[in-house]
Amino acid sequence: MKKIFIDKSLTFFILLIVITSVFLYFSYDFSITTYNRIENKQNNKNIENFLYLLDNEYKNLSSIKEESKNNIKNECLRFFDDCSINFENKTEVFTYIENFTIINELNYLNIKNNFLFHIQTKTYQELTKEAKNSIKIFSLIVIIILTLTILISITFQKQLNKVNEELEEKVFDRTNQYNHTIKELEKVNLKLYDLAHTDYLTQIKNRRSFFLHTSALFKKVQKSKGILSIIMIDIDNFKSINDTYGHEIGDKILKVFANSIKEILYKDEIFGRLGGEEFAIALPHTNLEEAFKIAENIRKRIERIVINIPSSKLFITASFGVSDSINTHSIDEIIKNADLMLYDAKRKGKNRVRSRLP
Repeated sequence: MKKIFIDKSLTFFILLIVITSVFLYFSYDFSITTYNRIENKQNNKNIENFLYLLDNEYKNLSSIKEESKNNIKNECLRFFDDCSINFENKTEVFTYIENFTIINELNYLNIKNNFLFHIQTKTYQELTKEAKNSIKIFSLIVIIILTLTILISITFQKQLNKVNEELEEKVFDRTNQYNHTIKELEKVNLKLYDLAHTDYLTQIKNRRSFFLHTSALFKKVQKSKGILSIIMIDIDNFKSINDTYGHEIGDKILKVFANSIKEILYKDEIFGRLGGEEFAIALPHTNLEEAFKIAENIRKRIERIVINIPSSKLFITASFGVSDSINTHSIDEIIKNADLMLYDAKRKGKNRVRSRLP
């Protein structure tokens, strides 16, 4: 892009030089023609005045006396730069320019049309020489000014390119800073997202996040005419454990409990803490019978958990309610059915899995 810009600038300068040169040439030619015309006009006027003077003095003479020759020449030199008089040869009458000199060949006749003498006058074109010198000087000045203008423009162009490069570097640095800031903001946003969607204690999905993800999963399953199962889990006697051993032990149980379940779940299965000691698992493409078996395996795994407390060991159990998406219209309906099965498990002795299966 810079190269194109520079090429365009050079093209403009070259075009400017050509136009200026053409202008100077035509100015020179016009000036010379004008000065030649002025000098010719002035020369004709001089001839007219000189002839008028001769007519007054010699028109009535039949011949020119010797003493008059110098007078005629002197009179001629008043009007012309050089004069030569010939009293013998009669030549043609004409005017021409030779070596920047206007030459007039004149035959002077008396009133009876008898030849008296021939005069050759010379007028040096000093005005034209001066004009040429003036035009040359003017042209030289214009060329110098044009050259200086081009040099200044090129220098300015270089400075402009330098400023542009510095500006581009600053823009590049600012862009890098901006991109770095964006990346940092993205990291912060991810952290904020995790904070907003992750349970601070167990580091699994919180209630809000669980419902958002399972609702989207339910719609996806509906479109593909698949099936989705939900397992509701509640730790047995958790309030009593909290009251007996304190919240620190209670928090430890929640962490160990969540980690134990998280370790055996697949990536596409959603696990979240709905509140307190209540948890839920969403199992896509899993029917009710398969979900029941998964819940049973988890129940047995939880039975083997041992919580070390001062001077003793603590064992925990959990109750499970399982439901699927058959004949349901929302994720809330599936969770409600699973919750009913969970309460049924609680009523029937806890530490068991209940579903609508016989």
